[in-house]
Amino acid sequence: MSQLTALIAEARAGLSIQESIPQARWEAIAKRCQSEEVADLKGRIESLKLELASVEEWDGDTQDEINVAISKFSYLLRLALADA
Repeated sequence: MSQLTALIAEARAGLSIQESIPQARWEAIAKRCQSEEVADLKGRIESLKLELASVEEWDGDTQDEINVAISKFSYLLRLALADA
């Protein structure tokens, strides 16, 4: 069972809603990712891409939010695979 949600929540601990997870915390998450978390990341990225394709063209804010999420999960996936 993937622990990705718990790892991200742990990394967000102590941060305000406006603060992004710092680089060092993303790297710490990646080091703890196992095959289940890698599969979870791949699934989340694919789901986000499907969601992005269904967003209306005029809804740039939602498109931006989804693209940011895709970017962050893709970055975490690259880090996790580099540590594997």
